[in-house]
Amino acid sequence: MIKVSEFKLYELAIAVHPLTTVPEHAKYSDVWYAWFTARTELQTLFHHRQLNFCYEAANKLYNAITVVVPTEWQEAFDKLLGLTNQQDTPEPELQFIQRHNTVEAAKEFETVLRTELNNANTYFIDPKGAHDTSALLVNASAHIPKHILLEVKEIEQDIDQAGRCLLFDNSTAVGFHLMRAIETVIYKYLKNLSGKDTPVKSRSWGVYIKALKKLNAEKKVIGTIEHIKDTYRNPILHPEVSLTPDDAQVLFGLAVSAIVQIVGVMKATKGATIAFPATGTIALP
Repeated sequence: MIKVSEFKLYELAIAVHPLTTVPEHAKYSDVWYAWFTARTELQTLFHHRQLNFCYEAANKLYNAITVVVPTEWQEAFDKLLGLTNQQDTPEPELQFIQRHNTVEAAKEFETVLRTELNNANTYFIDPKGAHDTSALLVNASAHIPKHILLEVKEIEQDIDQAGRCLLFDNSTAVGFHLMRAIETVIYKYLKNLSGKDTPVKSRSWGVYIKALKKLNAEKKVIGTIEHIKDTYRNPILHPEVSLTPDDAQVLFGLAVSAIVQIVGVMKATKGATIAFPATGTIALP
């Protein structure tokens, strides 16, 4: 995905359009700078966005300009000096074919470009609450304070994916990515308290909550986890349940808050580990 500047189209328009009405008796000194600029804007456009149908027309205009104006700035300027510094010989007018080819090529390019842009897959993304659109698109994990994210770097990708899904109204997918991120943080908190890994077959939110209670974890953290589990995590596991865009926005904020809360408590208890129960098993809910 490449971010494009729509202003580049405006700059192209003001550079190319004057080429469609070149005066009949125009000279090189009248047009060389405008034509040089138009050709540069053509090159810039195709470096910044993919255009298919107007490529041939753009190339035709590029070549028509180049017949008259050299591609190198110094050469183009030297040609100007050579034509205008002859005291005894007035500067000649452009040849009819040179002017005609450039004018017609500019008109053709405008027509084809208009058609292509009218059919281009360009969309406006509705803002999501107070969230910055660009941040959700490329760096949603920036919603989490840096010092918190450094403790749980492994959740960064899921948070970024959740931001993109939120932006494009893939609301249920927002929930899945956020649940993955929160579970990663819960597991890390539990491991920090117990000093041990939870067996893979026992890794469920119900198991985590029971283990955290036995380890006398912060009640506010347990309450947050239970609320998210009952209100969001468990329901979205069922295929008939989907999150709405409003649900997704609320859950995104709640997830960020929960992650900050859990990691904050985890950092405060680092080094003060409590032994994980050595015997017995934790029943699945």
